[in-house]
Amino acid sequence: MHFLLLGASGRTGQHVVSELLSPGHTAVALVRTSSSLAPRPGLTVVTGSPLSKSDIRNAFLATSPLSPSATIITLNTVRKLDSPFAAQISPPRFLADSVGNSWDNLPWLSKVFLGWTNVKYALEDHDLVDKEIRLTNMDWTLVRAVRLRFDDQKLADAKTEVKLLGSKGEGMSFFDSVSVASMASFLVNVAVKGLFIRNAVVMAG
Repeated sequence: MHFLLLGASGRTGQHVVSELLSPGHTAVALVRTSSSLAPRPGLTVVTGSPLSKSDIRNAFLATSPLSPSATIITLNTVRKLDSPFAAQISPPRFLADSVGNSWDNLPWLSKVFLGWTNVKYALEDHDLVDKEIRLTNMDWTLVRAVRLRFDDQKLADAKTEVKLLGSKGEGMSFFDSVSVASMASFLVNVAVKGLFIRNAVVMAG
């Protein structure tokens, strides 16, 4: 299959690239800075912004006549530092303009933690994406990780079997998390097999 990737240069996106290319799929990645993603066999890198319709069109046409069968979006809000608590520098609605109902099942401690840190701005943007993508006629799948592991690189790169918590995250706990590698593998599997069409799924490791 051939894919369009948005967010391929990010920490999750780079794992997605590896997951796609290793079994022989191909992809075109739209990135803001050409040096942020090294060219690889099977990968076409196009420079542009996910906020620009013309840039997205250029990415779609970059491998003509081959056109993407699906798009995998791993965009995130841009912060001054890698820390999720760092100040956000991307514009409001960055995620929503580039293109949840699990909040009730979050442990109360998680709600307090997320509501009092800069993470809340990213959550608001993710929520806008959730609401707007449901209004489209596309075949979409929303994959939500309880918490992605970035702090320990060995843990982040380790693939483990994921557990699915439904569309609303029933049974999630404050200590649940999933490695970036497992998340990327799951995203690719969902896209290749066409799983959870027009549904959301919450996952943990």
